[in-house]
Amino acid sequence: MGLKGLNQFQNFDMKAFLIGKRLAYLKASVWRDGDAELGSKVVTQIIEDSTQYTQPSVDNFGEQLTIKVRGVTPPSFGQLRPLSTEVVVTEIERAVIFGDYRNQLSIIGKIAVKDTAAK
Repeated sequence: MGLKGLNQFQNFDMKAFLIGKRLAYLKASVWRDGDAELGSKVVTQIIEDSTQYTQPSVDNFGEQLTIKVRGVTPPSFGQLRPLSTEVVVTEIERAVIFGDYRNQLSIIGKIAVKDTAAK
């Protein structure tokens, strides 16, 4: 017999995962749950991945991350230019790994334009 409720004890460190990564904005669409509009789904692309993984062959360059942003409509992201505007994920509410191969990521947080003046 399998144990139940183990999933609630698994933690994913989203802040650590993002270290060494640069993200570019791609697009925003409505985030719905049934008929309710909860906010936006913002798709980003990893444009640099210098993260040190335990396996040297691992690289997530070019992969996409979708961040669900509560209470913000897609037009709010209208000033961002696809593949040109660098963004960061802030105020991470939840980041959960899922899927048959544990290779999918569900993220709820906020998106901010990266301050390029600090570089």
